[in-house]
Amino acid sequence: MKTRLIASLLILGLFACNNSNKNESSDSREQVANEDTVTSVSYAIDTTSFVNWKGSMIGVYAHEGTIGFKEGSLTITGGIVSEGAFIVDMSSMVTTDDDALYEMAPREKLIGHLQSDDFFSVETFPTASFTVKSATEGSITGDLTIKGVTNEETVTNVSIDEDGGKLSASGNLTFDRQIYGISYKNTMGDMVLADEIELRIELLATKK
Repeated sequence: MKTRLIASLLILGLFACNNSNKNESSDSREQVANEDTVTSVSYAIDTTSFVNWKGSMIGVYAHEGTIGFKEGSLTITGGIVSEGAFIVDMSSMVTTDDDALYEMAPREKLIGHLQSDDFFSVETFPTASFTVKSATEGSITGDLTIKGVTNEETVTNVSIDEDGGKLSASGNLTFDRQIYGISYKNTMGDMVLADEIELRIELLATKK
């Protein structure tokens, strides 16, 4: 009787181990299958994409406008940006704010001043760029280069939508202009300008 009981326990033990191994193997295969389904898709940025910018005079008012993209690409892996690089054309800078802000001077005068050596030195530095270094579901960190100066910045509130080979994405980036040498030579004039420049990035892209 005792011998039969021991034999039965051994058989049950072997059966349980065998099932455990099968389950582990099944889980491993499922994990590998899930990993295999995560694909990367590369997109080319449409030149209709743009960056909204906003610069403020402290306690007075703000000017707003857009800058267009020259070129760029990004790769999406599992819904997150895994690679990317973008170049904007600084000569495409325009204003989009209210006409009431230009009663004393035309828009063209402001753009000319922003593109001068007082601010962005567009003739010497016709482009600015951003290169992705890392990303999470809601943010992208990378190197921003303006006027030949590179500093790490983070794009927040990132939203990405992929549909039928098309992509739309947006995000916010705020940077300190002083880091990039964007300083008005008139010291008193520079003091009334907020150091932070706010950007709202709006991307459209097509699958390569």
